[in-house]
Amino acid sequence: MKKRRALKTLEKLGYDSSSSNFPDWKKMSGKDLYYSIFYIEDPRPLLKRYMPVIGGWMLAGCFSIAMTGVLILGTYLSGAPKGTMLRSWFFIGLAISAVFSISQLQVLYGRPRWVWMNVAIYLTCLLASLPTIAYSPNTYLYSMTLVAPLVGLLILNSNRCRELRQKSVELRHKREAIIATLKQQGRWKWW
Repeated sequence: MKKRRALKTLEKLGYDSSSSNFPDWKKMSGKDLYYSIFYIEDPRPLLKRYMPVIGGWMLAGCFSIAMTGVLILGTYLSGAPKGTMLRSWFFIGLAISAVFSISQLQVLYGRPRWVWMNVAIYLTCLLASLPTIAYSPNTYLYSMTLVAPLVGLLILNSNRCRELRQKSVELRHKREAIIATLKQQGRWKWW
């Protein structure tokens, strides 16, 4: 029953059962059938190739925001009341992390210009951390606060991350073409 529905769905998307590029649903595994219905392109090779880049990008961002916050609280704001400054820095760091995550999701959705928001956050963390050397902070904390944004910028500049952004744009164009076709046929039920 499910396979018949999958076959009908594939036929609605424009696959012709007589053509050679039509997937043979009788020989497909359950996962392959699922991915052929719900995704434009099989996400398994994409995730296998790009997941380390996405994870490193996100971890470097979170780590640089957190380490910069700890360093700023320990140096610039060391004389301020602890409760108020800790609470306010927590919400500031939360807002910066939300902006960072939203911009990363937009890049993964196929809008590569949002990467400049991540670059700005990395550079802000780096530039806020550099002058704290005058306060003689812990050497390990200072060095890790400087290394984290630099690693994030290195990840963003890597060939694989550039390839990821290009692939995301290609998938967005495919998705927009499918939506435009469905709108012309009158079968688009969303916006």
